[in-house]
Amino acid sequence: MTEVLDRQAVFTFGYHWIADEEEAAEQIEFARRLLYLPVGSLVLMPFCGAGWHAHELAMWGYQVVAIDPCPKLVREALERNHQIGVSVMFAVADLPLPFREASFDAAMILGTRFGLTGNERDDRRWLAELARVLKPNGRLVLELPHRDGVVRHWQERTWERLPDDAACLIVREWDALTGRMLEEWTVIDAEGQTRRFAFTCRIYTPTELAMLLQTHGFEMTNAFGTFLGAELALHHRRMIIQAIRQ
Repeated sequence: MTEVLDRQAVFTFGYHWIADEEEAAEQIEFARRLLYLPVGSLVLMPFCGAGWHAHELAMWGYQVVAIDPCPKLVREALERNHQIGVSVMFAVADLPLPFREASFDAAMILGTRFGLTGNERDDRRWLAELARVLKPNGRLVLELPHRDGVVRHWQERTWERLPDDAACLIVREWDALTGRMLEEWTVIDAEGQTRRFAFTCRIYTPTELAMLLQTHGFEMTNAFGTFLGAELALHHRRMIIQAIRQ
């Protein structure tokens, strides 16, 4: 029998961030430059997943604090600390952030998480909390879906293979009025067991995101379409945003 789970279950099972060491290294090679900070600076990385990005950033000499709501992924990240000899502070955490005001030099959210609740109020809460814990002129780097690219390359259904070798059928519906995408994931593991996850993503245009950032004390300073630094264009499915805490 199929079990339908909400978006929090998606985070719990760890399906909200899919990547590997090689991909994370390539992304951090570019993303770290957007921080404009010297080595040793303190960087917050919410929704760190299994810690690939956090470990790569720490290898460049930054002090990294990484948090995620999924205990399983945080445990994996902590185990990797010892394996690769890099010290990153990992913790299970969500909103409100358990940090003092103006604690961090920068923050970085990579890997699809921003907007994944489908509720813009959640995104506003995150930006408000990030503004609170960042120092004045602190940098914020976000990677998230690009609405124009998502619509341009729209696919109602796709099959994907997850890191645990489970097969995943993703069925999508698009609400053009609200900029929201409904996704239903049917995950079939190696033993033939099936789970279904249904959740809604808020997909922003760069203009919408710039206004949202400005409302919470940030100024968008750059937008890129790839981790190679390509200028954001219509066909890019994702966007990498650089903003500064005013």
